[in-house]
Amino acid sequence: MKPHRDISFQTKNKLRADHVIDTLFVVLIEVSPIMKFVILLLIFALTGCSHTAKKVEPITIPAPVSLMNHALFKTVHVAQEEHIFTLPEHEQLAFKAHVKQAQDKQVRADRIIADYLESRISNFSYDGATLTASEVVAQNEGNCISLAILTQAYADLIGVETSFSEVASIPVYKQQNQTVLISHHFKTKLYAPLEEGSDWIYFMKPGTVIDYFPVKDIAFVGSASYQDLVAKYYANLATEALLKEQFDLSYSLLVKAFLYAPYDPELISLAAILHRRYGDTQTALALYEFAYKNQLLSSNLLHNYSFLALQLGQTERVKELDNALYSSAKTPFDFIQLAEQAIDRKKYIKAENILQELAQNAPYLPEPFFSLAKVRYLQGDIKAAQQYLQNALDKAEDQHKQGIYQAKLATLKQFDSGYN
Repeated sequence: MKPHRDISFQTKNKLRADHVIDTLFVVLIEVSPIMKFVILLLIFALTGCSHTAKKVEPITIPAPVSLMNHALFKTVHVAQEEHIFTLPEHEQLAFKAHVKQAQDKQVRADRIIADYLESRISNFSYDGATLTASEVVAQNEGNCISLAILTQAYADLIGVETSFSEVASIPVYKQQNQTVLISHHFKTKLYAPLEEGSDWIYFMKPGTVIDYFPVKDIAFVGSASYQDLVAKYYANLATEALLKEQFDLSYSLLVKAFLYAPYDPELISLAAILHRRYGDTQTALALYEFAYKNQLLSSNLLHNYSFLALQLGQTERVKELDNALYSSAKTPFDFIQLAEQAIDRKKYIKAENILQELAQNAPYLPEPFFSLAKVRYLQGDIKAAQQYLQNALDKAEDQHKQGIYQAKLATLKQFDSGYN
């Protein structure tokens, strides 16, 4: 963790990203079982937590949660909001003792938290789990949502205002039961206390930015509210429960998430997937159609809606959704998603055109070359597939990605050797 001090969130001029999978918010993408190379790269605009609510236009349409088939599921108990941010008493005492010592040295409150976090998680295990503040302390592990929650818990103890930003990054996705899990990356800003009697007017409030997983290539995406953070905690757990086919638990967590972010496209998409997996295709379709009609959209939702529409033989709607996906594509992640979709549908020329242009515009990214290797492999050109995999390997900085690319390359070389 690297605390960056007295700086504000900025959008990089070039959209660059490179990141590992064990970060934060898990999103579901539905994919066809015919995919042999599993990687679908996507970024979603969802960010952090602040007790200062963001301004939004009032929405007068029905809440999407009302469209769910509640009769299908049984409500089970889930943790309440206050439980998420509660620290164990021994940790509260340790933190307050640190605060007292730092205050005696006239250290600013936001920096007190940053310094404490840096020492507290020096031997932290960055796994993929979404945990409460108490669980993070006890287990000394968690993902970015977990660390954002922990940061908020410390901030609450001494009254420091917070906000969160999301940055775009390309992780290596993993697939489970025809589902691609996608992670997000958060940064937290701890605001410096305003000086009493000061007549300064700040263009941006001073503070300390905490980057839990500092990486070289990132791009700012957006900001969100404290309510969004709480919603994403429940949504992560709902996703985990869904993958385990614990449908009642997933449903209960999802309904809880909707209380905090009632019109979040990612929650609508998750609700649709839950119903489809449970066998209620009609409700899933109704949720997607509602989101599409009311422009409650994300690339993820459009992709999943297109997947279902294709299964149902809705050719014209699939074309509409594909056009919407292409029109809304802005980041490299969006274009890789489009290419992967084309590959899944065996439209290899279309996929190659997208990937070649992306590789030219963003030559620092290994992912386009990895996908190009997939195209060449599916076309039977093993030599070209090897070359693209080598290009991806040469550009990858993350060890996890390097391991995947190296394993794929070794397999192709072995296959080519046996074929010859």
